[in-house]
Amino acid sequence: MAQYRCGLGEDGGPRVLGAFVANGRLRERERAAMNPPVTGTLQALDARKSGVQLGRAATRAADAVARPAPLPARRDLPEPAEMLDALTASRQLLAAAQREIKRLERRVGLLREQVATHRQVARKARRFAYRDILTGLPNRRLLVDRFNQAVSQCDRQHKKLALLFLDLDGFKDINDQFGHAAGDNLLRKVAARLAACLRASDTACRYGGDEFVVLLPEVESEQAAAVVRDKILRRLALPYSVAGTDIHLTASVGMAVYPVDARTYGELMQVSDRRMYRKKSGRRIGFDSAGSQRSHGTTS
Repeated sequence: MAQYRCGLGEDGGPRVLGAFVANGRLRERERAAMNPPVTGTLQALDARKSGVQLGRAATRAADAVARPAPLPARRDLPEPAEMLDALTASRQLLAAAQREIKRLERRVGLLREQVATHRQVARKARRFAYRDILTGLPNRRLLVDRFNQAVSQCDRQHKKLALLFLDLDGFKDINDQFGHAAGDNLLRKVAARLAACLRASDTACRYGGDEFVVLLPEVESEQAAAVVRDKILRRLALPYSVAGTDIHLTASVGMAVYPVDARTYGELMQVSDRRMYRKKSGRRIGFDSAGSQRSHGTTS
């Protein structure tokens, strides 16, 4: 006698799953007509379950779109008066910052001007540390420095060096008659003529007052130095225009040669100074009211 096994179909209703014989063995012809295996039924159940879940998720998403998130409560937003106060305070801070920036820019400009002024003063100080302020010629300090360098070079090359000590004749009378401003202008003209007579390696120094010293390094002989001395005297003897008046000026020059007359700067200066005063003592020079030169005695 056959026994039947029932179960659920794909539509959820009752369905005969199979028939068995009494001894538990399935007939061959009934096995062929049996419903699909249980595994297929389980897969169908899982697919149906997944479809139900997807449908529910879609429904929830549609509800979320249809119902947007609620706006924050009114108490979370600042009041218009508070926003206006904050904007006003920000503008005030910005204006104060801009004023401070302009003040700092002006301060920086002033500091730059002060730095430029200090640098200019420093350059002038360095320049006038070795230059005469009135004429721009080297002063005594620079003369001594160049003398020491020239002596070392003369010793290496076995050459001579000459110092010319020059004093303007009658310069005090020019100051008394035309004034110190005219005298200063005359000294500047003398310095320019003196420098124009020299080589680049030579040095013309304003020693003080109306006295000048010329350093001639690397001269071959005393005669070569004398040629330069005579050139200077001729150039300085040309007329000068002082306060609208032509003045003829002369100078007295004493010369000393290294190493013939002496070997040190001080000794050479003493020799040239004595020789210059011997030249000057032989003349008396003055100026008449018309400005023409009046000279008596020997000439240099």
